[in-house]
Amino acid sequence: MVIRETIPLLHDHHNHPSQYAAFFDSADLSEVKEKEKAISIIEDNTEEEKVNVVLGWNNSYYSFDRMDLKKLPPVIICNLSFHGFIHNKKAEDLVNERYENPEILEKLEDPAWMEANLPKIMKFLVEIEGLDEDKLDSLYDFYLEKGIWSIEDMLLPSEKALQTFVSSGHSIRTDFWTTFPTYENLSKDAKKEIKGIKIFTDGALGPKTAALNEKYPGEVEGELLHTEESLSELIEKIDKNKVSIHAIGDVAIKTVVQTLKDLDKKSIDLPETRIEHAQFIDEDTAKTAKSLGVILSMQPNFSMDSKHYSDRLSEKYLKRNNPFRMLIDEVGLVPGEDLIFGSDGMPHGVKPALESSLFPPYPSQKLTLQEFIDGYCDPENEGEIDLVIDKDKKEVKIEDITF
Repeated sequence: MVIRETIPLLHDHHNHPSQYAAFFDSADLSEVKEKEKAISIIEDNTEEEKVNVVLGWNNSYYSFDRMDLKKLPPVIICNLSFHGFIHNKKAEDLVNERYENPEILEKLEDPAWMEANLPKIMKFLVEIEGLDEDKLDSLYDFYLEKGIWSIEDMLLPSEKALQTFVSSGHSIRTDFWTTFPTYENLSKDAKKEIKGIKIFTDGALGPKTAALNEKYPGEVEGELLHTEESLSELIEKIDKNKVSIHAIGDVAIKTVVQTLKDLDKKSIDLPETRIEHAQFIDEDTAKTAKSLGVILSMQPNFSMDSKHYSDRLSEKYLKRNNPFRMLIDEVGLVPGEDLIFGSDGMPHGVKPALESSLFPPYPSQKLTLQEFIDGYCDPENEGEIDLVIDKDKKEVKIEDITF
């Protein structure tokens, strides 16, 4: 059955335009499943004279050995999730020669250090590639082609980056979040542009650092970045009234919700709090989160992790990923109110997000079209997306976009 639908343009509640604009011309491996093709793309899109940032590597498909890296130009290859990096000696030598903080590359292979310092790493990578108005123009044109009108930047790296958004005019369509250390270093005027503070409590599935209640293959444990005590202290220090907390694994999610519950019991005024990703939240934890007024900011396209990461997740966790039906039908979350959607840029746009919503790997991950619209679209955004939905082929096509 083929149906036609018209929906509002998307408001992507979780994305990283600062990073994606800086890396707009970088080699991108996100659609590549074979190492030989990945190496060819890297060779065709990198230079010997500079440090090249490469995006989108999915290490569930292939890995790069020392000889592979030795043959390439100077590269820092980013995991698809931006949690996890590898680089070669050529890149290390150029970084040592040209940049003030070369120790970053020396420590990237330490998962605990990497996850604890991810904002610093991303700021460094943006510095390498550079962020300018032309790149932002290209990125925001790309967003429109994908059906995205407005967006939330979840990791603004610096005041300089903010100034580039403002001077380019793209700050009008962008909400900015940043980390507490970055926020503290902003000018008084720049602080007024910040919607809220971002906190990380674990890693991601790609580098096996999301904090799950079971080990990954090879006895690898995820990285829990905050105890309840340290998270509580940080939340109480923040002077913004909105907080966004990255938590993918069930251990991290429970730590966040229990911390908020304890603060609430102490009659401490909680900031408006979002949990980003919340992929492995359970029903009891979700009910507690709802009672505290927590918003879940989730990614329908991450339902495909149940296919992509079958090499590192047990069947139990593959089925528990993105439990939208439980959250809506049992817990009572309402799309657009306490359940909102974004992409994290993996990948961008309406087509993959809606295909993952309507045709996910498990029925427990399914969203209706109206739930998708309520949680992902802003009726006040200018323009519309005309869609063709083929239920037999499980495919969504963009027929037209007006704005």
